[in-house]
Amino acid sequence: MNSSIAYVEHSNICVEYPEKTIRFILSAIPSWKIRGQGETDWFGKTIQWFHVGSHESYIAIQSGGSGTSENWKGLWIGVKHVGIVVQSIDAVVKNLEASGFEIDHYGVSDPFRRNVYFLEDHGIQFEFIEYLSKLDSERNIYI
Repeated sequence: MNSSIAYVEHSNICVEYPEKTIRFILSAIPSWKIRGQGETDWFGKTIQWFHVGSHESYIAIQSGGSGTSENWKGLWIGVKHVGIVVQSIDAVVKNLEASGFEIDHYGVSDPFRRNVYFLEDHGIQFEFIEYLSKLDSERNIYI
């Protein structure tokens, strides 16, 4: 990657059962892996952490959470979903459905991209995006 271009290296999410979120992510994107993992003291509580992704970016998953995520349709403060660009929406859907996950919904119809949303077991929403164009002017149309 060009070091002069800013990009998101990782996002950190806190869950109750990291293995469930890891299973979801690796089911969606089998080419990703657990890049690193460990244990740390989180303000007096021992938690486990995992970095799941590629050599360029990853999702940091940490244990120690409780409860479930708010419904994405609400107007609460926080992250609504994590968006991940993939080569094939059809492959992601097939992989996740084979692992027992159901589609939450598809994105709006767009001639230059496809997207689909899933909820993992804690209620965290993930959006998977497949771009159908290499042109920024087509990939980033805002209506």
